[in-house]
Amino acid sequence: PNGMSISVSVIGDARELHPIVRDELYRIGNEAIQNAKTHSHAGHLGIDLTYGQDVTLRIRDNGVGIDPTYATNGREGHFGLRGMRERAARIGGRLTILSSAESGTDILVIVAGNLSFIYPHMGIFSRLRNLYRRAIRNRDPL
Repeated sequence: PNGMSISVSVIGDARELHPIVRDELYRIGNEAIQNAKTHSHAGHLGIDLTYGQDVTLRIRDNGVGIDPTYATNGREGHFGLRGMRERAARIGGRLTILSSAESGTDILVIVAGNLSFIYPHMGIFSRLRNLYRRAIRNRDPL
């Protein structure tokens, strides 16, 4: 985007997402990013993906915000915001859109870990720890 700085962060212990959750989060994020690029006139776009008890996707910009008449139901003939809401609902997620002319737009999607993760209690560090423990247990005594 012209003149827009972008920051991306992945926070937490990355875990494998259920393919449907992964795809819907991708599509929600893509729509939010495209909307920010096209409509926000923002100087900065922030993208955060957080792996915690739940998975959280946050897209925020410091632009002009969403016209309040469109924020709830979207614009006639456009399916961006409505589609984002439908996608979030389809995966059991909560979509929150906060927007104002003073602070830009902040889109947050939270999906419960038990719906999101293929192995809800197994992040990469947990898997490595289990491999290490198994290796120690199975080691031949000298």
